Amino acid sequence: MNPVPIPLPPHLAPRIAADQAAHLIGIGNPALLAMPLLGFIASRLCPGHVFIETLERVPQWAKAGRVLVSGFHSPLEQQVLHSLLRRQGRAVKVLARHIPPGRDYRPAALEREPLTQGRLLILSASPVTENRTTRASALARNGLVITLSDEHYVREFLGCGA
Repeated sequence: MNPVPIPLPPHLAPRIAADQAAHLIGIGNPALLAMPLLGFIASRLCPGHVFIETLERVPQWAKAGRVLVSGFHSPLEQQVLHSLLRRQGRAVKVLARHIPPGRDYRPAALEREPLTQGRLLILSASPVTENRTTRASALARNGLVITLSDEHYVREFLGCGA
């Protein structure tokens, strides 16, 4: 799959910094950005009860047709993505690294079918120099998730690592 520039819907254009918008590239269904987005961010380390409580919400989100936007990088975020996609839910996955345009991107096995069905958009706004996820690029990614979101669901607690 080849990444392409992603145009922003009119309601999102004023929210995104010009330098980020210039680097916006992705694979999948860009129409997902025009829908109300629920931003989801979770800490790397969270107690088991947080996992359970959050994963219990996923069927409700999928059934309601919510589109989740996240980096889907932390263990809890990954589990939410797996659960959401298995339930035919929709998501926008924001990477913390650059996707080179014109080069073949190989999505994870779980992502292939949702991409072809239009239920997933994999997005990057990272500069060309960001080849790997770093703490700084992860923070920038999370900032973009918050900017794209119409609502937020954040799982970050005392005792959970950021």
